[in-house]
Amino acid sequence: MQVLEIQEKKYLKTHLEYQLLQYGIPTVVESAVLVNDCLDLFIEKLQQEAKSNDYLNKLKDHIETAPRSVQMYYQLLCIKANDRAYIPHSSDSIILPILNYYKQTDDLHLPETYYYAGRIYRDLGDAPQALDYFNNTLDALPSSSDSYSLKSKVYSQIGTLFLYQDIYDEALKMFKEAFHYDLLLEDSVGMSYDLRDMATSYRCLNQIDSAIYYYGKANDLALALHQQRFVSMIQSQMAGLYIQLKKYDLAKQFLQSSLSYQHKADKSGIFSVAAKYYHQLGTKDSAVYYYTQLLDFGTIYAKQAAHWGLAELAIDNNHEQDAIPHLRAYMQCVDSIRKITDREAIRQMRSVYNYKLREKEIAHLKSKNEQTKLIIISLLSLCAILASITFAYIQYFKLKQLQLTIRLKKIKRLKDKLYSRSVQFIEENKRKIEELEIMERKFLEVDQINTTLKEQLNAQKELIIYTNKQIKLDLNRREQSQAVLFKSEIYLHIQRQLKINDRSKRMLSDEDWKELEKLVNSTYNGFKENLYDIYNLSLFEYRVCLLIKINIQPIDIGKLTEHSKESISSTRRRLYEKVFHIKGAPKDWDDFIYSL
Repeated sequence: MQVLEIQEKKYLKTHLEYQLLQYGIPTVVESAVLVNDCLDLFIEKLQQEAKSNDYLNKLKDHIETAPRSVQMYYQLLCIKANDRAYIPHSSDSIILPILNYYKQTDDLHLPETYYYAGRIYRDLGDAPQALDYFNNTLDALPSSSDSYSLKSKVYSQIGTLFLYQDIYDEALKMFKEAFHYDLLLEDSVGMSYDLRDMATSYRCLNQIDSAIYYYGKANDLALALHQQRFVSMIQSQMAGLYIQLKKYDLAKQFLQSSLSYQHKADKSGIFSVAAKYYHQLGTKDSAVYYYTQLLDFGTIYAKQAAHWGLAELAIDNNHEQDAIPHLRAYMQCVDSIRKITDREAIRQMRSVYNYKLREKEIAHLKSKNEQTKLIIISLLSLCAILASITFAYIQYFKLKQLQLTIRLKKIKRLKDKLYSRSVQFIEENKRKIEELEIMERKFLEVDQINTTLKEQLNAQKELIIYTNKQIKLDLNRREQSQAVLFKSEIYLHIQRQLKINDRSKRMLSDEDWKELEKLVNSTYNGFKENLYDIYNLSLFEYRVCLLIKINIQPIDIGKLTEHSKESISSTRRRLYEKVFHIKGAPKDWDDFIYSL
């Protein structure tokens, strides 16, 4: 190993110094007192120049004759340079040899290599593989402050992956971790991006007050840093949020500011918001203008929305013939998006298999036994044949597993949402306020608190207090609604029906069911929507759930639906097993319905 290091450093001293000078890159070797410093200095200089591919390209021919350690690091720098230039990665062929090399030789560069492997697989649409490499990055990083910058990037990337997969609560946790490390680094630019991402997560979680708060913080920080392009992006997102809330005056304010700075790469998002704003406001000419602009340079998703919007406007103006081409183009966009989704689904389903295959291929290359190689290759071929034969079954099985995973994630998000509106959550928030006050007092005692941290503590405390007030108001409204429900005409009517002995006259009419449904959904906002979002119930199953929700006993549910008590119990047990894929008692399903 020592011989190799000496050879590498000798090469850098005698050859690369000349090449750096030849291509106009200021040499750093002359400043070295000892030859042993050459490699570190060279690496430092390349890191500085990695922002420009020009320098790296000039060195390409000469790097081919360099020691393997230099070649590997050069390749890693090229990947970093492309990443900084926002050039999408289109292949994993370069990163895999680098990763294999550093796994064996160099722990120092291994975390960074894992990170860029994750970035590459994210660009390739392989979310599970990307997540695996990002987690490997965190495992390989030391606990020292030198790792904070990379940790921030990793948590931000993981958060973005979760956001794209609709796992909003986990995404929020990751963005908070990224903010934590950027705060320790005093990286204001990074903090502004983290705050924007936290705001987006809160918006997806439908926690609008928190979303507005963090968008505002991100906007203020970006303005202070003179990040004009980022300010424009944030304000377009704020405009979109206010459009959603139908607060058009505020939406207009942020939209006009966003439109004043139009970077080519951001036009699709900003113009989409503008088109939606003017469409909803009824300013048709402006809406048509921005929709038409999106047809030229918008993403496939923006073009889909544009064609639909133009079709709607044409129909509103009684120009049905003009709407037809846009509707056709809209369907083409739908088909294209579906194909993209299908490709990504297939890619994700096969990601584990592909990863194992790559690992086996690497093992083959390292093996010196040709006979073993042939055996392994034969086995791989056999596996490939078997995989092709069983593909349809595997696809079906994984689809079912994916559906179950999505359903359980929806249930978790729903439970978290309901918990965030509960008395228990209020008590938890009170404990958080006490902890913040204790923390603030401790800092004051040792005179170690700065203004920024104090403001953050106060902001957190104020936000929690405000949240508790809103929860209490919601709980009071629900209690009042429940009181109204149990005094309502339909509830009293159901009680009267239960006292009728004649089965034919005891049944509820369709109008009765409609009235009950209306009352339950007004009392428990989103009850039907939440239920059907999790599982597609039959009409009978849905009616059973409505009766459970208003505390009708199983034996009485049987009377109102002309079913036995045993049949009702079986239905509740079956629903629990279908939704959760585990055994359960009828009461378990009742508890779930009560929680909605």
